[in-house]
Amino acid sequence: MTITEIGGAALEVRIVPGHRRLDLQAYTSILSEVRKTLEEVDRAAIPTRTPRMHWAIKDMSMRDEVRIILTPKEVPNKRAISTLSVPTEGLVSGVQSLSKIAEIPAYFTDATVNRVGIIGKHVKSGEVDRVAVASMRAPNEWATVDQVTTSNAARAVEPVKKSFSSISGVLEVLEHRAGRTPRAFLKVDGSKHAVRIEAREDQSTLLREAWGEHVLAEGLLKRNILGQPVSLVLDSIANIPDRGSSVSPWELLGIDPKFTDGLSTEEYVKRVRRG
Repeated sequence: MTITEIGGAALEVRIVPGHRRLDLQAYTSILSEVRKTLEEVDRAAIPTRTPRMHWAIKDMSMRDEVRIILTPKEVPNKRAISTLSVPTEGLVSGVQSLSKIAEIPAYFTDATVNRVGIIGKHVKSGEVDRVAVASMRAPNEWATVDQVTTSNAARAVEPVKKSFSSISGVLEVLEHRAGRTPRAFLKVDGSKHAVRIEAREDQSTLLREAWGEHVLAEGLLKRNILGQPVSLVLDSIANIPDRGSSVSPWELLGIDPKFTDGLSTEEYVKRVRRG
């Protein structure tokens, strides 16, 4: 058994053709969206500077359906084994959620949900009957992209409410390509979701400087029908100082000068220790 199999980092994908022969473009498109979804779930679930995995086909077969096993090409150095199954299990859990309700699943962004919708377009067109995925850690728990899943995916990312607001979290997944505006995602504090940041070209430097940092982003926030944040049109962004444990007992004692009955902080602490 390999280290990859120990970590459960394997995904089985089954594509059931709508005709006798599977359209090549549909096949490559589906695999591409599955790969990108694994990568996005990994970034949304695991801390920013964690080494990322590149995916490869370990096995495949074709009879009445196409069956593909995806595993990491290699396990990155300094990557904890306990985190290897996070992308596969997160993908399966997200598709299962979308098959039941029109909401953005945990560790999904609106872009990730749209990828499920792209897979679903091949179902709607009749090129494939359905696409199913399962983590090899739980091989009997299948998640299926069908007509219902596709419809829920579209509704989950439809912005129906807009308001000027702010969100805080860690800035992740920063991309800036020629001819395109900067793209980033913010892992929202206290949740398992990431929100897409829509920035202007002249804000690219601000985003680069804030990458991997805890920030407060303000702008026009778009929400779906359930009130989940979908994206934010960036107006301003600022780092949030992380004091952590920097507040010492000495500072706390100094808040109320009468607390020590006239004693210095050092004298008071000595008296407390003597009981």
